Amino acid sequence: MSRHIFNCILLALLMPLSLFSCGGSASSSGLEHGDTLTSEARLLTLVRHDGFTEARVTNPWDTTSCLATYLLVPRNFPSDSLKSLPSGTVVRVPLESSLVYSGVHGGAVNELGALDAVTAVADGKYFTTTAIKSRIASGRIRDVGNSMSPSVEMIVDVAPEAILTSPYENSGNGAIDALGISIIEMADYMEPTPLGRAEWIKFLGALYGKEEMADSIFRDVCRSYAALVSKASRASGRPVVLVEQPASGVWAVAGGRSYMARMFADAGAVYPWAADNASGSIELDPAAVLEKAGNADIWLIRSFGPLTLEMMKADNPIVANFRPWRDGGVYVSDTSRSPLFDEFPFHPEKLMADYVAIFHPELSADSTELRYFSRME
Repeated sequence: MSRHIFNCILLALLMPLSLFSCGGSASSSGLEHGDTLTSEARLLTLVRHDGFTEARVTNPWDTTSCLATYLLVPRNFPSDSLKSLPSGTVVRVPLESSLVYSGVHGGAVNELGALDAVTAVADGKYFTTTAIKSRIASGRIRDVGNSMSPSVEMIVDVAPEAILTSPYENSGNGAIDALGISIIEMADYMEPTPLGRAEWIKFLGALYGKEEMADSIFRDVCRSYAALVSKASRASGRPVVLVEQPASGVWAVAGGRSYMARMFADAGAVYPWAADNASGSIELDPAAVLEKAGNADIWLIRSFGPLTLEMMKADNPIVANFRPWRDGGVYVSDTSRSPLFDEFPFHPEKLMADYVAIFHPELSADSTELRYFSRME
C-alpha cells in the first residue's frame, strides 16, 4: 500500500505537530506549536492556533519559499489584537462575500453548502454547477468577465471580501492587486498527487466556516480512493494505457511525475512514460508515440464535443495504426457534457472508479456504469 493511502487511513489519528514554514523552521513565523490539519497536500499547510488558523501556500515553482501566508481569524476577532499575530494576510472568516475564478472551486464551495458567500465569478459561462449557473442567470451572482482581464469596475461594485484565483508562474493579478482585496492563491492544481489536491477542500472549509464538513468530505474521499486502489491491486493483469491524441502535429502526453501518471499507477495500469521525470505535459512527435505505445491496451481521450473513431482518423490518419483504435479499446470523455474537470480535483475517487472499471473489467461483475468515459464503438 502506498504512503499516501496509508496516511489517509491514519488521518483521524494525527497528533498535533510542530509548525513548519514552506521551507524553513517553526521559529521563522514566531509560532512554535500548533495543530497541523493537513497531511497529503504538499503545497498547503493548515495549522490551527489559539484564536486563528494559519494557511501557508508553498510556491509550486520554488518549493523552498512561500507563495502566500493567510491568517484566518473569526469575524469578531478584536482589531487591536491583530498586531500580535505573525506576518500574513489577515482574512476574517467565514467569508460572507467572495469572487471565485474557477468552476472547480465554485463547485466545491457549493458542496460545502456555502454558495451564499459566492457573490461573483469570472468566466461564468464555464461554470457547470447547476446552482451557480442558475444564480448567474438570475443576477444573484455577478459575472465580472474574463478571468485574465476582469472588469475592475464590477469587482469594485461587488466589493468581495476575497478573490479565489489560481496562480501562474511569473504572473500577477494586474489591476486587481491594487484593490486591497485579499487574493487567495489556490495552487491546488499544481499538487502532484490526487489526494494532495483533494485535501485543499479543507482550505475552502476554513475560509467559508465549514471545517467539519470539509474534513468529513476528505475522509470519505480517502476511504473510497483507498478501497479502489486495493481493488485494483487484486487484478490479474496491468493494461498499458495511452492518453489523448495528436493536435497540430504534436502529441501531448502526461509526464511520469504528473497527477495523471500517479492515478494510472494507483489504478493498476502501466503507463509508457512512467519513467519520465516531467510533472507536466511532454510534447512528442506522433511517430514517437506510435513506436512506444502502438500496442497499448486502452486509449483514454478527453474531448470537448463529440468524437468518433472516423473523426479521429480523418484528423490524424496515424491513429489507425494503434491497436486500441483497431480493437475497440478507445474511451472518450466529452467534457462539454461530462462534469469531469469540475469534479475530479476534489473527488479523485470518482475518476478512479472509471479507471478501475475500464482497466480491470473482470473486477466489476456488477457492470459498473462509467461516470465520465464511454467506449467508442
